[in-house]
Amino acid sequence: MIARRLLSPPVIIGVLLVAAVAVAGGFITSPLSIDTTVWSDFVASRTPAMNSFMTGASWLFDPKRAVVLALAVAGAVWWFIKKVMNALYILCSVVFSAANSFIIKHLYERPRPEEALRLITEDGYSFPSGHATAVTALIVSLVLVLTMTRLGRRLRYLLWAAALVFIVFICVTRLYLGVHWVTDVIGGFGVGLGSSMILAPFMIGPNNASPARVTRTDAGHGEPARSSRRCASKSFRVRSRELSRRITR
Repeated sequence: MIARRLLSPPVIIGVLLVAAVAVAGGFITSPLSIDTTVWSDFVASRTPAMNSFMTGASWLFDPKRAVVLALAVAGAVWWFIKKVMNALYILCSVVFSAANSFIIKHLYERPRPEEALRLITEDGYSFPSGHATAVTALIVSLVLVLTMTRLGRRLRYLLWAAALVFIVFICVTRLYLGVHWVTDVIGGFGVGLGSSMILAPFMIGPNNASPARVTRTDAGHGEPARSSRRCASKSFRVRSRELSRRITR
């Protein structure tokens, strides 16, 4: 069962995403032309009112605060949905993505944009964006959990559209504030999405009760047990494909 989950489409795609960001980091230690162009455009478009608004929105999804926020969201999910693994999945997605982001940041140590033109003080390295990573992992994992409910399935297109808009908005705040390059937030999105996909089959995949039902055999009942295993295997493949469609939709 573990091997099947390791080779499931969400895990493979997630690993490839995180690995792609990690590899790309070695080629963009210096800002690209698109980085400097987008950064300059955002600096030129600043206004006092927007400065305050963007600063407040960005403050909420600081990677450290995002873990606390994920804990609160996970608690709310457990309270309303009554599924511990679904709640833990949201929290673990944020923590796991933050760990991956931390490793990549310190692997390449890409510097942030010019400090004199930043609207807020930030330390640490630039690639990938910790804010983009955290918000992507939190929102993607939350929507995946919600779309497993009856109401969520009906609203899945609306939920995914809202998720994408919100993720893009938080990424834009980091560019507006001048603390990241555009390739930083793209990398953060990839790490957050990939990390959530890697954990999904293990935490919100096939029911954990299935193995127990499969292994419950009595003497003289080998054939029913084998039939149960075949059914469980088929169910796992079907649910893995369904989970992959939800993530890539």
